[in-house]
Amino acid sequence: MNIRINPNLLNNQQMADAGRIDEVPVNKLGSTLARQISDMNVGDVFTGQVRDLTGSTIELLLSDKSALQAKLSSMMKLQIGQTMSFEVTSNTGGKVQLTPLYANLSAESQVGRALSEAGLPNDARNTEMVQSMMEQGMKIDADSLLSMARTVTNYPDAAPSSIVSMKALNIPLSPDNVEQFEIYRNNAHQIAEHVGSIAEGFAEVAGESRGMNEMLLDIFVGEADPAIADLLKEAKAMAAENPGAEGQAVAEEAVDEVTQEGKETAAAAENEQVSADGAHTQQASAKGILEKITAGLAGEDGKAQGAASDSVKPNFYGRNTVTDTLEELYTPKEKEALADDLKKLGVPESLTDKIVNSELTTKDTLNLVRSAISDGMQNLTGEELAQFGENVKALLKKPEYAKLVKNEIMNELLMKPEEVADKEKVQEYFQRVVRDTAKAAEVLNASGRGDTTLAAANQNLHDNVDFMNQMNQVFTYMQMPLKMASEAQHGDLYIYTNKKKLKSGDGNVSALLHLDMTHMGTMDIHVSMNPEGVVNTHFILQREELLDFVAEHLPELDERINARGYHMHSDVSVNKEKQSVPEIMFNKGKNTKLIQYTAFDAKA
Repeated sequence: MNIRINPNLLNNQQMADAGRIDEVPVNKLGSTLARQISDMNVGDVFTGQVRDLTGSTIELLLSDKSALQAKLSSMMKLQIGQTMSFEVTSNTGGKVQLTPLYANLSAESQVGRALSEAGLPNDARNTEMVQSMMEQGMKIDADSLLSMARTVTNYPDAAPSSIVSMKALNIPLSPDNVEQFEIYRNNAHQIAEHVGSIAEGFAEVAGESRGMNEMLLDIFVGEADPAIADLLKEAKAMAAENPGAEGQAVAEEAVDEVTQEGKETAAAAENEQVSADGAHTQQASAKGILEKITAGLAGEDGKAQGAASDSVKPNFYGRNTVTDTLEELYTPKEKEALADDLKKLGVPESLTDKIVNSELTTKDTLNLVRSAISDGMQNLTGEELAQFGENVKALLKKPEYAKLVKNEIMNELLMKPEEVADKEKVQEYFQRVVRDTAKAAEVLNASGRGDTTLAAANQNLHDNVDFMNQMNQVFTYMQMPLKMASEAQHGDLYIYTNKKKLKSGDGNVSALLHLDMTHMGTMDIHVSMNPEGVVNTHFILQREELLDFVAEHLPELDERINARGYHMHSDVSVNKEKQSVPEIMFNKGKNTKLIQYTAFDAKA
């Protein structure tokens, strides 16, 4: 609220325009206080109490009992009896400029008065509560404070400011939601950061027994692929009918045929998806453009583009590598070790060679293990079955197998960049995570692991996604745990608007895409799009050495987006100050600098 002091209004009921900061000749100011204001230096302050509110008109009572009227240029949550302070920003040439005070020198005393009026103790938690309410522009009369204090008391382990913020943002209050809000607020919300440890924990549990292994794989990977089971049976049959080198060649030919069919099917599905994306291009929103940008950054194959520099190359064989290829998951020795273990389960060499040569996908390899175990358990008897069981038990405890299971669980819990462009796939992903974690929790509880660290991490992931779904009733926000460059990477997508008002604006949409990447660090991409399809993007990096690298590839991104019918312009800069998307989202509309913002019962 900007105010123009008008000397004619100090003792009458005319109105001054507060829509901008105006200047007033000091020699026309009437009251003693007004003359004192005219003598103030830049940075000095004075205070007035809200005496009357009529629509957008406000009347302030100064300390010498003179009145000053002003007009609000925008809606502010003010109350009669509320005291506000103003700062002198300029006092030259006989004219004074004022602005609301954002450096409150007496906030503590005002908070104390508010608590006293409400009959509440002046302790740390109540002080934090009142200050937060003031920052949010909420009422702090006695009734409002008492009501908020009762709510805060229901959540003794939460910061009062968290409860106030959730109330101001209309986020439903519950123990789980409060916990998740504080996790998001403290920037510890990133699913991608925890996927590796969760997957590793479940892989360790899967290695304890054949039954546990199959239960967890059914949850996170789904039922074993019957095509792989058929492939195994065919390879075994051919090896039995044609022993020796000739049989090996025949079996390998059959395997090649099946694996080639699988590749062709995958390629056809990918082409179908590309066609579908093209059909929806004309209906893409700013959110869709951001999602295309994500895919563009990742490239057609989901890997980082232009990775010629060692500084951005993925570290294969790392602890949290997530991939579809055996070549990236395993070292050569690890592939040989896994192949040897599968031979002990009766898998023909025609298939184990495919593992050594990295010709199977990681998922097909896991399904091959499952099929081999199932086939042996069904068809062997006596001592052969007993020995087979020992071999299975040994395999499940091998680090190579644990790595394979962990990798496939991570694949299940992460999104591919190209999936972000498909709204249905995004919804399916979050539904899948909620479903899988709920089923996994049942397995952990049934096996006596309900109080373990793994169970807590699994529940937190479930609650995180559920809370994000509830936040989407207020914000247009999505967290994106992405699989990029064979690693888990974090991303946030947030559109700068209240979701209820998203469709009521002028067609201009602004959004923020935030990426936390292992090798490139933090990247914020601010995007704006107008109804004419003009898209402006601003890439903000934290590392200066990556400026040239990103700038070099921006024309490629512009070309891809332009090919979809949009006019795109991109630029890049460096800003080393890091602010998380939840911080931006939760603080929107908040007075980041405390305004002196008090309200008391003005009955006397």
